[in-house]
Amino acid sequence: MSLFATVGLITLTVYLLVVGEQILLPLVLAIMFSYLITALGRRIERIRVGRWNPPAWMGLSGAIIAVILILALIVQIVASNISAVVEAAPQYQKQMEEMFAEISTFAAKVLNRERPITMTGLLEEINLRAVLERFVDAFQSIAGNTFQVLAYVTFLLLERRMFDRKLSMLFTNQAREQAVRGTLRTIGIKIETYVLIKTGISLLNAVLSYIVLTLFGVDFVGFWSLLVFVLNYIPYIGSPVAMLFPTLLALLQFGSIVMAAFVLGSMWAIQAFVENFIEPRITGRTLNLSPIVMIVSLSVWGAIWGIPGMILSVPLMVIIMITLSQFPKTRPIAIVMSERGEIA
Repeated sequence: MSLFATVGLITLTVYLLVVGEQILLPLVLAIMFSYLITALGRRIERIRVGRWNPPAWMGLSGAIIAVILILALIVQIVASNISAVVEAAPQYQKQMEEMFAEISTFAAKVLNRERPITMTGLLEEINLRAVLERFVDAFQSIAGNTFQVLAYVTFLLLERRMFDRKLSMLFTNQAREQAVRGTLRTIGIKIETYVLIKTGISLLNAVLSYIVLTLFGVDFVGFWSLLVFVLNYIPYIGSPVAMLFPTLLALLQFGSIVMAAFVLGSMWAIQAFVENFIEPRITGRTLNLSPIVMIVSLSVWGAIWGIPGMILSVPLMVIIMITLSQFPKTRPIAIVMSERGEIA
């Protein structure tokens, strides 16, 4: 394939992703949920009570119920907390402006200046309501498409029964069929592992953050816990952003830098403990994605699908890397995308 044709294909793909967001985004979310359900169902099947193991249908049913409960909880938090947070944002922004004014006056006295140091330009750039509304739009996009996503998930799970038969009928060359099956199996295992573990880690972070923020008496703990849960899927930048908003709110709510520092320190301790001690012991080195690829993919998928795209960026890049590794002409690209240069 020529360079011109490759660039044209990439451009067309990006265009279709942007234009078809309303159709493709729920479908991709459904695929991720189906991976989560499958992985969780297999874990349930491994539970042993004496000599008894849950049958496959029980594991799958338990996984479906668990995922539905998680989605119901997210929808409930979205319905009960988000509008209140957005409505309260102007009030907190006013408090932030007053606090900045006091800091400016104090700094002017220390520096022996006649007039306070103005921060008008900075404050004009900080619009809490606008920032929060972006997260609200992302949550509402996911929550609003819940039934559509669930419908996709249902048909994807039903389709699995006939997929092996279709795959056998699709290929006349047995070696080629086995290669495709191996690729799909590798993609499935990696994505299932990533989605299941990342969901568990994000849920643990959210629960611990909920406990800490409740103990400190910070407003809207349900919303901030949901924010922690969702943003933990975004590598590198998700956790710091998740800590920033509750800390800023604590500063505005209590008017105390010490209290805000305690909130920040507690949330940072939770994130550090989970990410440095618990997550590495569970995940090991499963994804094999280059950090620079993760960062670039965050920007690219964020530009295409916004915050949902950033959340989905890592599993999507894993799928792309594994797929590219199966073809001799594109294998070098997969090697460059990998963290250690090793492609199975």
